[in-house]
Amino acid sequence: MKKILFLMGCLLMCTGCSLFQSNTSLLKPPELPVKQQEVKQAIGKYVPSQAEWVSPIEDKQANKMIEADLDHDQTNELIVFYRLPDQTSQMEAIVLKEEKGEWKEKMKLKDLGRELHKVEFLDFNQDGYKEILVGFSFSEDASDKALIVYDLTKGKPQKLFESQYSAFFSGNFTKDDQGEILLASLVPNQSHSVRLYQFSHHKMNVLDELRLDPYVYPYYHSLAGSISPSLKGAILDAGVGAHSSTSFIVGVEDEKLVNVLPENMKEEELFRAYAVNSEDSNGDGILEFTLQKEAGDDHLANSEMPFINEYYQLNDQKQAELIHRYYDNAAYLYRFEIPQDWPSVKVEESEDGRYVKFLSMKDGSVLFDVYVIDKGQPLPKGWNLLYETNQFTYVTKYSPAIGKQLFQPI
Repeated sequence: MKKILFLMGCLLMCTGCSLFQSNTSLLKPPELPVKQQEVKQAIGKYVPSQAEWVSPIEDKQANKMIEADLDHDQTNELIVFYRLPDQTSQMEAIVLKEEKGEWKEKMKLKDLGRELHKVEFLDFNQDGYKEILVGFSFSEDASDKALIVYDLTKGKPQKLFESQYSAFFSGNFTKDDQGEILLASLVPNQSHSVRLYQFSHHKMNVLDELRLDPYVYPYYHSLAGSISPSLKGAILDAGVGAHSSTSFIVGVEDEKLVNVLPENMKEEELFRAYAVNSEDSNGDGILEFTLQKEAGDDHLANSEMPFINEYYQLNDQKQAELIHRYYDNAAYLYRFEIPQDWPSVKVEESEDGRYVKFLSMKDGSVLFDVYVIDKGQPLPKGWNLLYETNQFTYVTKYSPAIGKQLFQPI
């Protein structure tokens, strides 16, 4: 049950995201020259009062009023996506621009499906105007998603590009200054490909295509950015079987797509017992993929086996280097970092998961422990306070000062 909860937690956290400043920085809450209420009233002139404003599913921090300087005039336009209560109604979006202290509608986007997944902005054709990339689906549980890239320079939106997709990212993946789209498409058990698009000769053209293993389930998480100090690309986390997962590491080298396998690892090492997200765990701007190591007794069933998640980063020789090791306790909402100078670690969990010991596999000594009690219960005698949340109190028999460096609520 603990592992099922952990899988569900991973799926709930899934959001494709791009690490390129040109995209993510545009989806911040707008810093407007007028009060927000006045802006809402201005938008109300163009958006029906019964409409539901929506923000991108894949960006939990995105504001429902998205701000972007589309025409590079040093002032930001506002983009608002909305849908009407009618279940048959599809999404629409308006682009507003402030002129002489008044917000005016510049154009409208229509027929955008029901669910908004992702919005990005990039000037692909280098004409000084950013295009709008909109990823959407036609129902909440739809497996297929659609991407449309709109050119806004001619007074009304023109479709520059459209495609089915499973994950997409925009940014500067090659060594030139022109932006590209990295688009992955997965139809389980049938086809799995990644394409790199760049604008030339008045349209988006495929620079390269990479075929990948199709015998996986849809991505539960994906992200793009630097996958090594000198290589850009994406990491696609996909399900395998009922609970397992793996990662596809795709890089862009000399305008060619490459399926990157670490030089010092075997392909089967990338398969994990459960779903774990790739991430930039140390915040250095380079993405990490995850391996999952069994950390309990050999006789334990997979559903009861504790795991340690190891986050690895590629160097410029495409060798994997260990960055972090974590034990995640999804039932009691915490993460514990295993220091790299510790020996190999065995994890012992009580039957209810409240008490966890980290043991040295070298000599069996206890390196640290964590016990979880409900908030408001008295502190057990002989235990030291480690951390408190609104739900739980975490205690240890060991040094809380050291523990606080390694413990993190989730």
